[in-house]
Amino acid sequence: MAMAATADALTPQRERPRGLGIVAIATGLIGFALLASHPMGNAQTFADVLKEEAAYRGMDAVVHGGFIAVLALQLVCYAAFSAQLGLTRVATLAALVFFSVGVAFLAGSMVLDGLVTPAIAARYVAKPDKIESARTLFVLMGTMISFLMPLGLAFQSIAISCWGWALVASGRSRVVGLIGLAMGPLLIAALGVGVTTGNPMALMATIAATAVWAVLVGAVLLRR
Repeated sequence: MAMAATADALTPQRERPRGLGIVAIATGLIGFALLASHPMGNAQTFADVLKEEAAYRGMDAVVHGGFIAVLALQLVCYAAFSAQLGLTRVATLAALVFFSVGVAFLAGSMVLDGLVTPAIAARYVAKPDKIESARTLFVLMGTMISFLMPLGLAFQSIAISCWGWALVASGRSRVVGLIGLAMGPLLIAALGVGVTTGNPMALMATIAATAVWAVLVGAVLLRR
Protein backbone atom coordinates (compact mmCIF):
# COMPACT_ATOMS: atom_id res chain seq x y z
CA MET A 1 0.00 0.00 0.00
CA ALA A 2 2.73 2.45 0.97
CA MET A 3 4.74 1.67 -2.15
CA ALA A 4 1.67 2.14 -4.36
CA ALA A 5 0.92 5.48 -2.73
CA THR A 6 4.51 6.58 -3.25
CA ALA A 7 4.37 5.59 -6.92
CA ASP A 8 1.12 7.50 -7.39
CA ALA A 9 2.64 10.59 -5.77
CA LEU A 10 5.64 10.47 -8.07
CA THR A 11 3.69 9.88 -11.30
CA PRO A 12 2.66 13.52 -11.88
CA GLN A 13 6.27 14.64 -11.37
CA ARG A 14 7.41 12.21 -14.03
CA GLU A 15 4.74 13.26 -16.49
CA ARG A 16 5.16 17.00 -16.05
CA PRO A 17 8.62 17.30 -17.69
CA ARG A 18 7.37 15.31 -20.67
CA GLY A 19 4.50 17.75 -21.07
CA LEU A 20 6.93 20.63 -20.80
CA GLY A 21 9.01 18.95 -23.49
CA ILE A 22 6.10 19.31 -25.87
CA VAL A 23 5.69 22.94 -24.79
CA ALA A 24 9.40 23.62 -25.40
CA ILE A 25 9.21 22.16 -28.90
CA ALA A 26 6.07 24.18 -29.58
CA THR A 27 7.78 27.41 -28.51
CA GLY A 28 10.63 26.73 -30.91
CA LEU A 29 8.23 26.14 -33.81
CA ILE A 30 6.17 29.21 -32.87
CA GLY A 31 9.39 31.22 -32.79
CA PHE A 32 10.10 30.25 -36.40
CA ALA A 33 6.53 31.20 -37.39
CA LEU A 34 6.82 34.58 -35.69
CA LEU A 35 10.14 35.27 -37.40
CA ALA A 36 8.58 34.45 -40.77
CA SER A 37 5.66 36.79 -39.98
CA HIS A 38 7.85 39.75 -39.00
CA PRO A 39 6.97 42.77 -41.21
CA MET A 40 9.74 43.78 -43.59
CA GLY A 41 9.84 47.43 -44.57
CA ASN A 42 11.41 49.10 -47.60
CA ALA A 43 10.92 52.77 -46.71
CA GLN A 44 13.26 55.27 -48.33
CA THR A 45 12.48 58.35 -46.24
CA PHE A 46 11.67 58.90 -42.57
CA ALA A 47 8.12 59.90 -43.50
CA ASP A 48 7.74 56.51 -45.18
CA VAL A 49 9.14 54.83 -42.06
CA LEU A 50 6.42 56.48 -39.97
CA LYS A 51 3.74 55.31 -42.42
CA GLU A 52 5.04 51.73 -42.44
CA GLU A 53 5.37 51.52 -38.66
CA ALA A 54 1.85 52.87 -38.21
CA ALA A 55 0.42 50.54 -40.89
CA TYR A 56 2.08 47.43 -39.39
CA ARG A 57 1.21 48.35 -35.80
CA GLY A 58 -1.16 45.40 -35.34
CA MET A 59 1.19 42.83 -36.86
CA ASP A 60 4.14 44.18 -34.88
CA ALA A 61 2.14 43.80 -31.67
CA VAL A 62 1.27 40.19 -32.54
CA VAL A 63 4.84 39.23 -33.50
CA HIS A 64 6.70 40.95 -30.67
CA GLY A 65 4.04 40.23 -28.08
CA GLY A 66 4.11 36.62 -29.23
CA PHE A 67 7.87 36.49 -28.71
CA ILE A 68 7.47 37.79 -25.16
CA ALA A 69 4.95 35.02 -24.44
CA VAL A 70 7.30 32.46 -26.01
CA LEU A 71 10.17 33.65 -23.80
CA ALA A 72 8.01 33.30 -20.69
CA LEU A 73 7.01 29.74 -21.61
CA GLN A 74 10.60 28.83 -22.45
CA LEU A 75 11.72 30.12 -19.06
CA VAL A 76 9.30 27.68 -17.40
CA CYS A 77 10.53 24.81 -19.56
CA TYR A 78 14.19 25.63 -18.96
CA ALA A 79 13.60 25.86 -15.22
CA ALA A 80 12.21 22.30 -15.25
CA PHE A 81 15.06 21.22 -17.53
CA SER A 82 17.61 22.72 -15.13
CA ALA A 83 15.95 21.04 -12.17
CA GLN A 84 16.32 17.69 -13.92
CA LEU A 85 20.00 18.32 -14.62
CA GLY A 86 20.50 19.40 -11.02
CA LEU A 87 20.60 22.99 -9.81
CA THR A 88 23.54 22.10 -7.59
CA ARG A 89 25.66 22.03 -10.75
CA VAL A 90 27.26 25.42 -11.26
CA ALA A 91 26.85 25.17 -15.06
CA THR A 92 23.13 24.45 -14.76
CA LEU A 93 22.50 27.27 -12.30
CA ALA A 94 24.54 29.68 -14.41
CA ALA A 95 22.58 28.71 -17.52
CA LEU A 96 19.24 29.42 -15.86
CA VAL A 97 20.44 32.76 -14.48
CA PHE A 98 22.00 33.87 -17.78
CA PHE A 99 18.89 32.90 -19.72
CA SER A 100 16.68 34.82 -17.27
CA VAL A 101 18.83 37.94 -17.68
CA GLY A 102 18.65 37.46 -21.44
CA VAL A 103 14.86 37.25 -21.29
CA ALA A 104 14.73 40.57 -19.40
CA PHE A 105 16.87 42.38 -22.00
CA LEU A 106 15.14 40.75 -24.96
CA ALA A 107 11.63 41.37 -23.64
CA GLY A 108 12.53 45.03 -23.17
CA SER A 109 13.71 45.17 -26.76
CA MET A 110 10.50 43.53 -27.98
CA VAL A 111 8.32 46.02 -26.08
CA LEU A 112 10.18 49.02 -27.52
CA ASP A 113 10.42 47.64 -31.05
CA GLY A 114 6.98 46.10 -31.43
CA LEU A 115 4.74 48.20 -29.17
CA VAL A 116 6.28 51.58 -28.27
CA THR A 117 7.81 52.51 -31.64
CA PRO A 118 4.68 51.74 -33.73
CA ALA A 119 2.55 53.66 -31.19
CA ILE A 120 4.83 56.69 -31.60
CA ALA A 121 4.60 56.37 -35.39
CA ALA A 122 0.80 56.21 -35.26
CA ARG A 123 0.74 59.39 -33.16
CA TYR A 124 3.02 61.42 -35.45
CA VAL A 125 2.21 60.05 -38.92
CA ALA A 126 -0.61 62.58 -39.42
CA LYS A 127 1.48 65.47 -38.06
CA PRO A 128 4.09 66.38 -40.71
CA ASP A 129 4.97 69.55 -38.77
CA LYS A 130 6.09 67.37 -35.83
CA ILE A 131 8.24 65.00 -37.87
CA GLU A 132 11.50 66.16 -36.26
CA SER A 133 10.14 65.37 -32.82
CA ALA A 134 9.24 61.90 -34.07
CA ARG A 135 12.71 61.49 -35.54
CA THR A 136 14.29 62.27 -32.17
CA LEU A 137 12.09 59.69 -30.44
CA PHE A 138 12.91 57.10 -33.11
CA VAL A 139 16.62 57.69 -32.63
CA LEU A 140 16.21 57.16 -28.90
CA MET A 141 14.14 53.97 -29.34
CA GLY A 142 16.49 52.62 -31.99
CA THR A 143 19.55 53.26 -29.84
CA MET A 144 18.02 51.44 -26.88
CA ILE A 145 16.98 48.48 -29.05
CA SER A 146 20.47 48.28 -30.58
CA PHE A 147 21.82 47.55 -27.10
CA LEU A 148 18.98 45.55 -25.56
CA MET A 149 18.55 42.94 -28.29
CA PRO A 150 22.23 41.96 -28.73
CA LEU A 151 22.71 41.87 -24.95
CA GLY A 152 19.67 39.65 -24.50
CA LEU A 153 20.75 37.26 -27.25
CA ALA A 154 24.33 37.21 -25.92
CA PHE A 155 23.16 36.15 -22.44
CA GLN A 156 20.96 33.46 -24.00
CA SER A 157 23.89 32.21 -26.07
CA ILE A 158 26.05 31.89 -22.96
CA ALA A 159 23.19 30.04 -21.26
CA ILE A 160 23.03 27.55 -24.13
CA SER A 161 26.73 26.79 -23.75
CA CYS A 162 26.30 26.32 -19.99
CA TRP A 163 23.43 23.90 -20.51
CA GLY A 164 25.53 22.09 -23.09
CA TRP A 165 28.32 21.72 -20.55
CA ALA A 166 25.88 20.43 -17.93
CA LEU A 167 24.43 17.89 -20.38
CA VAL A 168 27.86 16.56 -21.30
CA ALA A 169 28.94 16.39 -17.66
CA SER A 170 25.77 14.59 -16.60
CA GLY A 171 25.95 12.15 -19.50
CA ARG A 172 22.24 12.52 -20.11
CA SER A 173 22.47 13.59 -23.76
CA ARG A 174 26.02 14.13 -24.93
CA VAL A 175 25.02 14.88 -28.54
CA VAL A 176 22.69 17.73 -27.55
CA GLY A 177 25.28 18.86 -25.00
CA LEU A 178 28.01 19.09 -27.62
CA ILE A 179 25.65 20.98 -29.91
CA GLY A 180 24.99 23.47 -27.11
CA LEU A 181 28.68 23.86 -26.35
CA ALA A 182 29.39 24.66 -30.00
CA MET A 183 26.29 26.78 -30.54
CA GLY A 184 27.01 29.34 -27.82
CA PRO A 185 30.34 30.69 -29.17
CA LEU A 186 29.06 30.59 -32.76
CA LEU A 187 26.03 32.67 -31.84
CA ILE A 188 28.14 35.22 -29.97
CA ALA A 189 30.41 35.48 -33.03
CA ALA A 190 27.36 36.00 -35.25
CA LEU A 191 26.10 38.70 -32.88
CA GLY A 192 29.48 40.42 -33.07
CA VAL A 193 29.30 40.44 -36.85
CA GLY A 194 25.74 41.74 -36.79
CA VAL A 195 26.51 44.57 -34.37
CA THR A 196 29.71 45.70 -36.09
CA THR A 197 28.25 45.56 -39.61
CA GLY A 198 24.74 46.67 -38.75
CA ASN A 199 23.31 43.59 -40.42
CA PRO A 200 19.95 42.67 -38.82
CA MET A 201 19.99 39.22 -40.46
CA ALA A 202 22.70 38.09 -38.03
CA LEU A 203 20.38 38.94 -35.14
CA MET A 204 17.48 37.13 -36.82
CA ALA A 205 19.69 34.08 -37.35
CA THR A 206 20.60 34.09 -33.66
CA ILE A 207 16.92 34.18 -32.68
CA ALA A 208 16.29 31.26 -35.04
CA ALA A 209 19.15 29.33 -33.41
CA THR A 210 17.65 29.85 -29.95
CA ALA A 211 14.41 28.40 -31.33
CA VAL A 212 16.36 25.35 -32.51
CA TRP A 213 17.80 24.96 -29.01
CA ALA A 214 14.28 25.04 -27.52
CA VAL A 215 13.32 22.15 -29.81
CA LEU A 216 16.42 20.18 -28.76
CA VAL A 217 15.72 20.75 -25.07
CA GLY A 218 12.13 19.68 -25.65
CA ALA A 219 13.37 16.45 -27.20
CA VAL A 220 15.58 15.81 -24.15
CA LEU A 221 12.64 16.43 -21.80
CA LEU A 222 10.53 13.97 -23.76
CA ARG A 223 13.03 11.19 -23.19
CA ARG A 224 12.34 9.00 -20.17
